[in-house]
Amino acid sequence: MLQKTFSKAKIIATGVELPDQIVSSESILEHIHSDEQYGIEKSWMSDVVGIKERRVAPAGTLPSELAIPAAKKALSHLDQSKINDIDLVIFCGIERDQPEPATAHTIQNNLGLNARYAFDVANACFGFVEAMQIASMYIKSGIVKYALITTGEVPSKVARAAISVLKKGVEIETAKNIIGALTVGDAGGAVIMGPSQKAGFEVFNTISLSKHVNNCVYRQHDDGSFAGQMIMGKLASAFIRCHNGLIEDTLDQLGWDSFDWLLSHQIGRKPFERLSKIKGVKPNKMIKTLHKYGNVTTATFPLNFQQLTEKGRVEAGDRIGGCFAGSGIVIGQLGYTF
Repeated sequence: MLQKTFSKAKIIATGVELPDQIVSSESILEHIHSDEQYGIEKSWMSDVVGIKERRVAPAGTLPSELAIPAAKKALSHLDQSKINDIDLVIFCGIERDQPEPATAHTIQNNLGLNARYAFDVANACFGFVEAMQIASMYIKSGIVKYALITTGEVPSKVARAAISVLKKGVEIETAKNIIGALTVGDAGGAVIMGPSQKAGFEVFNTISLSKHVNNCVYRQHDDGSFAGQMIMGKLASAFIRCHNGLIEDTLDQLGWDSFDWLLSHQIGRKPFERLSKIKGVKPNKMIKTLHKYGNVTTATFPLNFQQLTEKGRVEAGDRIGGCFAGSGIVIGQLGYTF
């Protein structure tokens, strides 16, 4: 066990895995005859929600099958000595490969790692931020030196189930409550975190308001079918209202008046634009991925962080903010010094 403690934990490498198949929103709505059955134009998801397309993995793809290649891409940036010092592996997708054992063990075994700690964390779309906060505490306390956080999301299987129901025809109100399932996209993501005295995570600020538990929920029956709903309007309103209520406290904890960049969970164009108006956020300094990839759930953070850093947009010392959320609901904000 390490004895030295560190003031911060920082991200030292990222990896993202995206399926090859691209599926347009217009083709999905055309497939369910949205205009004839529900009075929803085929361009609605592109024009109003802002999601033009998403990546879709082959049916039957396991979460680890996207998480492992994302982790390999992150590991490729490290020398072997750092890889040998990875002593924590967390998988944080919404779904796991199987109830037992933890998918983190499947991933660790495939990668040939020997971390002493390997486990799963689940908290809907917020899981990746939750896992990074846990890893940060492990690193800052000196329990581990490096940690691998990874996720693999295949919500397309829920989207396929929703498409099947919508294509057959349901009441308009029922359709409105499940059409949000068509906004998701598949992706894998990974970050490797390590100790730091300067750059890194400054603050995690999280609240849980479980009274919203029924606004986004799905369950799988024994026969493999799905039931649930995703009431996007109520979710988006709750997310924005809670972020507005929390942001002052987050900025006070950070001692910042604003962010140089903002990363955020992305469920649609309107919530994204409303986030750009909260205190401390610069609208032209937000990373947007929803139009090309849809709602990639827990993979949103690694996808957005990699886009921010790989394109040379961010500079040393920049103050990165984060506004993330998950059903339940959980709302979390973070501050990160690059």
